[in-house]
Amino acid sequence: MIEINLIPEALRKGQKTSSLTINIPRDVLLGVGSALLLLIVTVHLVLGVIWLNGIGQLSSWNKQWQQVQPDKTILDSMTKESGDLKKKINAIQSITTQKSALWAPKFNAISDALPRGVWLKRMTLDKIGLTIEGSVVSRSRNEINNVGWFLSALKKNKEFMKDFASLEENSIQGSKANAIEVTDFSVMAKLKNETGPK
Repeated sequence: MIEINLIPEALRKGQKTSSLTINIPRDVLLGVGSALLLLIVTVHLVLGVIWLNGIGQLSSWNKQWQQVQPDKTILDSMTKESGDLKKKINAIQSITTQKSALWAPKFNAISDALPRGVWLKRMTLDKIGLTIEGSVVSRSRNEINNVGWFLSALKKNKEFMKDFASLEENSIQGSKANAIEVTDFSVMAKLKNETGPK
């Protein structure tokens, strides 16, 4: 049987069109593969250099930290010491600022009560009270009596004692210098409260 079909072959039903195939030359494939491989190796090398640089910087920072560490320790110590000094200054200011004018008569009373041969070396004011340290020099060997007269004169002075609860000896210690008896003493005038005189 003769079949006549006037439709072009490309448009006929049931006819499969040929698939598109791309022929890439082998040299091109090798070139692209080599380029990709080279790119991967380059990226790895760059990342390795960055990593080594980071380790070098970290080592450098560690060395700098080791150099700074002693200075930091000294600075921390100074900061702590400064804080302690501030606390002491605040404690003394809390004692003296509100009633500072009242201390002048007390110091005058101490000066007036000093017997001959009694020398004051130091007076320390803190939250507890006033500590007076001094020495007694006497050729007549009545050093302890001189300290007693000094305490007695202060206890009788109402202006001095009005802010203190008590006035007592802390210590008396004798020594000899060039055949002269020297007695060191310390007395404590305790405040009536811990924050200062009223």
